Amino acid sequence: MLGNVAPTEFDLRFSIFGIPIRVHPLFWVVAAFMGWNPDDLKFTWIWIACVFVSILVHELGHAIMAKIFGWPPQIILYHFGGLAVYQPYSGLTTQRSIIISAAGPMAGFILFGIVWVFRYYSIRFGLWDGFSPQARGYIALAFYDLIFINLYWGLINLAPVLPLDGGHICEDICKSVKRYRGDILALQISMVVAGGLAVYFFSQHMRYAGIMFALFGVFNFQMYQQRNRSW
Repeated sequence: MLGNVAPTEFDLRFSIFGIPIRVHPLFWVVAAFMGWNPDDLKFTWIWIACVFVSILVHELGHAIMAKIFGWPPQIILYHFGGLAVYQPYSGLTTQRSIIISAAGPMAGFILFGIVWVFRYYSIRFGLWDGFSPQARGYIALAFYDLIFINLYWGLINLAPVLPLDGGHICEDICKSVKRYRGDILALQISMVVAGGLAVYFFSQHMRYAGIMFALFGVFNFQMYQQRNRSW
């Protein structure tokens, strides 16, 4: 649904907790585009670093939970964010699927809490007092970016829109409640919510989010048509 994530010779590869991680070069390009600040490129670099850490933690939440259930995962960071890929050979239940989907946003919310607490006490106890005003400004920006990404992006990610985590949770619930064509019901919900969020974000002049949800709506409509034709 979200484009080609085939390996390239420019991919960054490493592992955490034995989980292979691959970063597609377009991940950096899109992150830089979203946080571009020609007046001070340090703002852009801080944004890219915060996006990288936040999305990596999010995907690690999915991947670690899949690994706990016995399904070896891998993580791919690419132009639309990230993917935690695993093969549930056996033992996959609706409950486990929902837990894995929810583990990503929960990991982000935990990171948000850690950053917020550290920010509060570091300021309260004057940890940054010896730094220059410019350095304190960069530190404040890093705190703001991490809080914004992990809180607000995490909440948006829980919207019942495929392929977001909230969409997968909604799909699992729909399939368990309506065993016949529950996936169609999930796509219908996804299209309506995606369209509504696209309109909202465009009305708030948040063009990137508006375009993203508009694309989600189109992709879901295409999937809806394909599955309807297959019945």
